[in-house]
Amino acid sequence: MSATLEVAIFLSMNGKAKEAIQFYKEHLNAEELLLVTYEDMAKRDKTMRLTEENKQHIAHAVLLIGKTKLMLAEATMDVTEHYVVGNHSSLCIQRADLEEMEHFYKSLTSDERVRIIVPLSSNVFSKAYGIIEDPFGIQIQLMFDERLLNGA
Repeated sequence: MSATLEVAIFLSMNGKAKEAIQFYKEHLNAEELLLVTYEDMAKRDKTMRLTEENKQHIAHAVLLIGKTKLMLAEATMDVTEHYVVGNHSSLCIQRADLEEMEHFYKSLTSDERVRIIVPLSSNVFSKAYGIIEDPFGIQIQLMFDERLLNGA
């Protein structure tokens, strides 16, 4: 296996990428590594159709949340398909710091647009586990995992 192999989460945001980036920066301490707008892309690709409405849309963004890269764009990968928020994928944020996990949960749920699916609480596999849905339809699992202290 290549030491340079990386798997990143990629979210198509249906025109809400800029808002999602700000949300993740505010509530999950995401660091913005890259942000390319349609206007930036049009400078590289003269065939791109740029309008006043789309020029500030996000063509590609990369955030770093802890050690995980999260990529976002406005459009879906298959532009012929109608955008549908699916329930087949979610983000799972794991942390060995219980206090920080509780802080993330409190910060996320302080936003009135966030829906709590499973309140953060102790269960059979974690001292703290919860699920929320962010304002963009993305389900986020939050889990305290002390195994991460041992590099698991």
